[in-house]
Order: sequence, then structure tokens, then C-alpha cells
Amino acid sequence: MSSSSRLYYIDNLRIFLIGLVVLLHFNITYGAPGDWYYNESEAGMPEIIIQTMFNMTNQAFFMGMFFFISAYFTAASLKRKTTGKFIKDRLVRLGIPLVVFYFFLNPLTNFVHYYFIKHEAVTFVGFLTNPRAWGFGPMWFVETLLLFTVIYLVVFNREKTIKMSYPGTGKLVIGAIILGLSQYVIRMWLPVGWSMPFTNLQFPFFVQYIVLLVFGVIAYNNNWLEAISFKSAKRWFIFAQLMIWLVLPVVLYVGGKENGVEDFVGGGTWQSFAWAIWEQLVCVAMIIGLFGMAKKYFNRQGGLAKQLSASAYGVYIIHPPVIVAISALFIGWQDINQLLKFIVLAPVALVACFTLAWLIRQVPGVKKVV
Repeated sequence: MSSSSRLYYIDNLRIFLIGLVVLLHFNITYGAPGDWYYNESEAGMPEIIIQTMFNMTNQAFFMGMFFFISAYFTAASLKRKTTGKFIKDRLVRLGIPLVVFYFFLNPLTNFVHYYFIKHEAVTFVGFLTNPRAWGFGPMWFVETLLLFTVIYLVVFNREKTIKMSYPGTGKLVIGAIILGLSQYVIRMWLPVGWSMPFTNLQFPFFVQYIVLLVFGVIAYNNNWLEAISFKSAKRWFIFAQLMIWLVLPVVLYVGGKENGVEDFVGGGTWQSFAWAIWEQLVCVAMIIGLFGMAKKYFNRQGGLAKQLSASAYGVYIIHPPVIVAISALFIGWQDINQLLKFIVLAPVALVACFTLAWLIRQVPGVKKVV
């Protein structure tokens, strides 16, 4: 893609989405429900409502949007490159970070937790050489993209494309409901929080991810992003806000009065059903809304934005040890409300992650990888 045709609004959306990834994990540290390397506290009322809303909203769309964007540019990349060059680039961009995280950054994150927070007599070398400290962590996303690359090369014919016009509102809503029903059924047996051993793949969310990977390819081949008008995007975005700010608080309050968020994660409860349907409607609405509004208002970049977008992938890779280290630095702030602590430290975490990612990219050869 030439610089003249570069989709700057998607670069800017990447910055936004990466920031949400960092904040979601940081929010879990300070009380929101979820699994992370370090959980300092569990939020009480009313903070738990606010923090749960933040994470449920982000989880509804941001990883699915990442998969859509990744598939969109995977299809574009394969159009420009030979199969051999494409495979080589994927192995460099996905494979090297995956190996580095698995054998180095995951042990580093665990070491920071156990040594600086739990004050246990451990060594970094001990973690590096202990297979139990190795792991994919949040890099399950990159792991999935590698798997998708293999499947894409096998299944999709680069000479033929699936022709499909941009779907109307009715089809999108029906598709979202069908997607929600599918995830509701899966969560009867695999509740939210379950992940496949060793791989860390999160199957309770995977139907959405697979569908958006496929439609990312279809969107590229049929120029769907150009078909999203600002007018329709604004309507979808407003609908998403109504779902987030009006529907979600009511459902959380009514459904969580007895067991908190436990009834929402799966098992065939009405709460799990409501979340699954709500989640996919918000997913569709937010993705269309953000694409259309960013295309109109944020399809340009200055010097800072270019550096931030170039560093975004690096932020995703390095953010676990960075935010756990920040938690260790401020562990003495025990008297402050944990939601307030999250709000105060969130900008620190974002600046630290993007700054370190930018510095790492200045090392010769690193830009070819991240």
C-alpha cells in the first residue's frame, strides 16, 4: 500500500485499541473481574459496576476488531506479495515475538510479581529455566493469527475472491444475534475465563473471533470499509452507547444482586444469555461506528501519532511486565480507593508502555519485527 493510500484512520484505531488492551488488564489488577498476572484487590460496590462495565464493553468488541483488521491486511498483504515472501514476513512478525514472549517476557512478568510484590526468594534465572514459568499469556492473539495464516493459505484461493455486498442493518442484527446464541451455547460448557491449557486460547470468545477473521478477508475483497457511511456509523455508535450506558447497568444490577458476575460467565443462566446477545450487538455497533467515525475525523496523522501507531504492536508484546512493574512500584498506595488508583495510574501505564515500545524499536533490526 502506498503512502498516498494509507488508511491512517485504521492506524489511529490501532493506537486506541492497544490502549484499551493495556487499560483492561490494568483494571483487572485493581479490582475488575478477570484473570491477570497480579490482582491487588477485588472491587466492592459501587466500583465493581463501573469496572465491570469498562471491561465487558471492551471485551465485547476490541479483540474482535483486532482480528477483523488483521485479516483485512492479511488479505491485502497476500495480494501484493509472493506466497514465500508472505510466509517469511508472517514468521518474522508473528513467530519471533511469540517465541520471545513465551521464553523471556512471560518469565520476566512472573519474576516481577513474585520478587517485587510477593517478596519471595526467587531469581530471574530460575524463572527463565523453569518451564512452568513459560507461557503465551496475552500473546494467544498472535498465536491465533499464526494459525489463521496457515488456514488462510490452505483454504483461500488467492486468484478467486468471495463476492459479497456490504450487509444491511437487518442482516447485521440477525448475524449478531446468531453469533450471540452460538457463544451462549459454548459457555454452557466452557464459561468465560476458561482457556485451553498450554495455548491459552479463550474458546468462550472464539466464535466471534473466527467470524470476524473471515469477514475481515471478505471486507478487503469487497471494499466494505468504503461502504460504511458516516451517517450509518453515527447511528450504530449511538446504539452502542445506549446498550452500554442504559442496558448494561440494569442487567448487571438485576442479574448480579445475588452472585455478582458469577452468573454471567456461563452455565445456561439468563444472565449468560443476556451478556452473550448484548456482547455481539455491541461488537457490531462499535466496530461499524468506530470505522465510520474514525474515517471522517481521524484519517490523518502527525509525527506523534505516526510514532504511536508504529509502536502499537510493541506495546501489545511488552505491556504485561511493564504494568506489573508499575503495580509493584505503587504497591504502597494501599489507603487509596482502588478505582481511583487505577484512574491515577492508567496514564502512567500508557505512557510507560508506549515509551518503552518506541525505545525498543530504535534498536537496529527491531523495526523489521515489531
